[in-house]
Amino acid sequence: MKTTKNYFKVTLGVFLLTTVIAFANNNDPIVKKKKNASAEVIMPVSALKWNKEYVTEVHENSSQYDAKFLSGKISEWDVRNSAKFDSSKGRFTVNFKSNKGYAKVTYNEEGSIIKVQKYLKNVRIPIDIQKQVSEKYGDWLIVQTKYNVSYEVGNDVEKSYILTLKNESGKKKIRMKV
Repeated sequence: MKTTKNYFKVTLGVFLLTTVIAFANNNDPIVKKKKNASAEVIMPVSALKWNKEYVTEVHENSSQYDAKFLSGKISEWDVRNSAKFDSSKGRFTVNFKSNKGYAKVTYNEEGSIIKVQKYLKNVRIPIDIQKQVSEKYGDWLIVQTKYNVSYEVGNDVEKSYILTLKNESGKKKIRMKV
């Protein structure tokens, strides 16, 4: 009898879980029905259209999950939907925060990103930078990392790591440009 109850609970749990997952993965557009009219499809306007240049220029290395996550949030957010955004005032600045750092983003009057200053701490560094540090500072251990990105429309993107190294003789900081 007890086995039947457990079997029923497991079956019910699996059914409910798959139902929830099926509804959560529904990516269909919102359909609004009007009286005496055909269905109208409302697709959200993507902020990526406005921020395409930023996404193209600042695409993060795949090992940089935290940097990529923050860049994704920045590029997807449509500043024009903010209650504080006023296109008549010109530039508009927004601060984005994550558990690893922050970014200061400046938008123009049209809502496009024109400048980003991003600062992250204790992020994983790419393998090629790890190799360079190992070759040049063999007996030093990386104890802290900072990743900085500076983007401005019309200028080259500057990406760099500030690494704190430590060994028996002390600590030192080095900067590695990407």
